[in-house]
Amino acid sequence: MDRIKTLEQENKELRKQLHTAQAEISKRRHLFLQIEDFSSRLGATVQLKEAHRNCLQLFKDLFDLDYASLFLKKSGHDTMMMQDTLGFPEFLINNSMISEGVGLPSLVLETLRVEIVEDFSTEKRINIPDIIYQENIHSAIAVPMLHNNLLFGVIVGHSKKRMCFSKEQQTVSQIFANQSATTIKNAIHIQSLKRSDKALLERSNELQSIFENSMAGILLLKGDSIITRCNQRLADFMGYESPEEMTGIGMRNLHLSEKRYVENGNSSTAALCAGKQIREDYRLRRKDGSSIWCEISGKALDKASPPDLAKGIVYVVNDISQRKKMEEQLLNGQKLESLAILTGGLGHDFNNIITAILGNIDLCLATTEPEHKSYAFLLPAKEATLRVRDLTQRLQMLSRPSKPILNPAALPEIAKEAGSRTLPKEVEITYDFAKNLQKAEIDPGQISKVFEYLLVNSIQAMPANGTVQISCHNFINNGDITGLHRGNYIKTSIHDNGHGIAPEIFDQIFDPYFTTRGRSKEKGSGLGLATVVSILKRHHGFITADSNIDEGATFTFYLPTSKRVEKRTAMNGSDDKISATSKYKAKILLMDDDESVRLTTQQMLSLIGYEVEVSEDGEAAIECYRSALNIGAPFDLLIMDLNIPEGMGAIAAATGVLKLDKDAKIVVASGDAMDSAMLHHEDYGFSASLAKPFEFANLHKILAKMLTS
Repeated sequence: MDRIKTLEQENKELRKQLHTAQAEISKRRHLFLQIEDFSSRLGATVQLKEAHRNCLQLFKDLFDLDYASLFLKKSGHDTMMMQDTLGFPEFLINNSMISEGVGLPSLVLETLRVEIVEDFSTEKRINIPDIIYQENIHSAIAVPMLHNNLLFGVIVGHSKKRMCFSKEQQTVSQIFANQSATTIKNAIHIQSLKRSDKALLERSNELQSIFENSMAGILLLKGDSIITRCNQRLADFMGYESPEEMTGIGMRNLHLSEKRYVENGNSSTAALCAGKQIREDYRLRRKDGSSIWCEISGKALDKASPPDLAKGIVYVVNDISQRKKMEEQLLNGQKLESLAILTGGLGHDFNNIITAILGNIDLCLATTEPEHKSYAFLLPAKEATLRVRDLTQRLQMLSRPSKPILNPAALPEIAKEAGSRTLPKEVEITYDFAKNLQKAEIDPGQISKVFEYLLVNSIQAMPANGTVQISCHNFINNGDITGLHRGNYIKTSIHDNGHGIAPEIFDQIFDPYFTTRGRSKEKGSGLGLATVVSILKRHHGFITADSNIDEGATFTFYLPTSKRVEKRTAMNGSDDKISATSKYKAKILLMDDDESVRLTTQQMLSLIGYEVEVSEDGEAAIECYRSALNIGAPFDLLIMDLNIPEGMGAIAAATGVLKLDKDAKIVVASGDAMDSAMLHHEDYGFSASLAKPFEFANLHKILAKMLTS
């Protein structure tokens, strides 16, 4: 009986163990199914934010939690920042991080294992954040998220009810956390790939846009120097309709000759094979056969050493025709600058020499009978000296331009005066001036030169009995004239019936030194039109030309209108012919630093009949004038040289003389006719100006006017 009882007891114990084993198997099978379920659900997530939210939701559901939060390591930092949360306020996302010793996640960072709190009211290991009490939370579980055995983040769950997390639950939580880490890591990688793909596509689109819209020509050569691709900009300035039309053309066709193709090809190939980038200014052939200056930069696509050129060469090509033209103009400008240095450094002495030569020739002419055989030799000598004088004045105006002193002025008066002075009697001239023509804001002296040079250009292009028409009209530029600011202008046109301008030289006519007529006494030096451009530019004006062969030429220039009242200057005396000898006895003080000029001018003045005293500089002239005043024998007139390189010039000397005698009559003399003191002598205290080198008759005329005024 006892044996039976013992067996029954053992059987009962075995049934109990079997039931426990079956329950454990069932529990583990359920656990396996749970792991399998959330693994499949996590694996289907590819969006990063969706992965964050799915992990938290599954974690929350898995353990029946009220809150779930995800902390991840920031890239390049050891800190853990909250990336997402369910239950807690959303403002904590990206603003809350794990602090040392605060909250359950901080404990996980120390232990790198699952940590739980069954009741926060009895928890002593950590400092408890205020929000735990505010939310009335009792229990929590925090799990390290490991990826490749490295800490990736921490997932934390909180509950308002008291919970005990079993070993199995802790094991499941660790498996879940690690799988979540893998899921999030994969989502980050996928997102990075998508961003890379998007960036690559955007970069490709950007490069395509740059290629198509670049202001530089771009072409790709492959194989036997064949164009496989190019952009519209290249096609445009090479004269082709489209990039497709250029595709397939060999570079041989873009060279001006076979010789140039071979020479350039050899040098370029050597540089490219050495891994270098080539850059050169080179003339290419356009579709119509004309040449074009281009800046060409090229480099092999292959990065090997040496590169395989058959894989492609990319070239960037810029149209530099305008730059080449500007460089040529700059070169001419540098020539003019050299002339400026020459005329600035030597002009003073040079004009003094011409003054002495011209003065002595005039003295000889004045004292020699026209029937004398020497008289015929003196006239050509004077004519040659006058040409040298005129050329010197043009060079000074072009290479040392003075700033114009602007005043309101009527262009018709200047045009008529220039026409009567410049055009021979055989040339017929007509005028067409608008009735309501506005005044122009100009320096009359300089604009008079513009008319003079343009009329001389017309004379040289016409037969002896040609015709010239000058017209002036009001004009408003609304942006129609490129190179001219918007505003009100006077439009002046000078038309002649000459032979016209050939198309092949049309773009060169305003270049310094350019002339189709050679350089001679009659045909000029090629400086006239360049001087015109220089003067108009200083007046904020502009000039254009229009011409057809055998139909003459029209030069049109624009000058700004004035809003001021015209400043009128009273005329001094008349232009009646002056007798060979002076009707007035006068005492004149002559100041000049050049002995030959002093002597020649003194002889000319003495021949006229004046009493003359001389001085070398301004200080001596002032002292001489003071002495004459003191003895009661004042000078009637002074002639002063504007510039004395090693002493006081006319401007300072005139100031000193006028302090002694406010009514003193002073004539300023200079070889630079475009100097402000010469053009506007009255602004500097002078009564008149005398341009060196001067003729005997001109000197006589000016002094007679001064003494009779």
